Amino acid sequence: MKQFYFLLLLPLLLFNSSCTMIIKGLGKSVAKHYDDHKDLNLSKLSLLDGAGHQEAFETSFSGKTVYLYVWSLDLPPDDRNTDYKELKQRFQKYNDVVFINVYTGTDENKWKKVQDLKNEQVKAYRLTAAPENDAFRSLADSVTRPQIIGKDGALLGFRGPTPADHLVVDYALYQARNGIDATQSTKTLIRGINSKVKFKNQDLLLWYEDHFGKKPGEKLSISISNNN
Repeated sequence: MKQFYFLLLLPLLLFNSSCTMIIKGLGKSVAKHYDDHKDLNLSKLSLLDGAGHQEAFETSFSGKTVYLYVWSLDLPPDDRNTDYKELKQRFQKYNDVVFINVYTGTDENKWKKVQDLKNEQVKAYRLTAAPENDAFRSLADSVTRPQIIGKDGALLGFRGPTPADHLVVDYALYQARNGIDATQSTKTLIRGINSKVKFKNQDLLLWYEDHFGKKPGEKLSISISNNN
């Protein structure tokens, strides 16, 4: 999967605040698509687990914020991906956040590969042929991207921030717990960072210290990838 990262820590850019603003503008441009389908509710999705048992999304994940990888060609990340593993570890303290992946293809061998990973922390499912899956299936393509699903089933982050999108993915997933879509939360985050790549928003600073359990470093490490 090809990704382009717009880093706020590029040394040359930090000498010029206007350049930093350009980079922040690029980040906002990417994030504006996260809410493209926030009116689509996924509560009625019909899923099959690894044992072949059929489950309804609203039954299995009621009251949960879900970080969901949809895939058909490329395998979804697992704990061999450091960014993904560390993201899951940071959210272990929130009992209302879960990580799953959903296979939309028909290749049994690819589906079996995910089952063979035996990753107990990330449950793997596949879409059934039920008509209630049609709207979501039509959005799925060959690109393996994460989705953020709210506690009421709303699609709050369509092809949203990846585990490699440092700081952005944490804030978007954290705010989704409160029903805030990833576009809004990402723009809030970007607006809250000054030209010296530090928080100018006290609420963001307090969130960072509570979420990460430490104060931010000399400069924030933040990146955002395109959603293609």
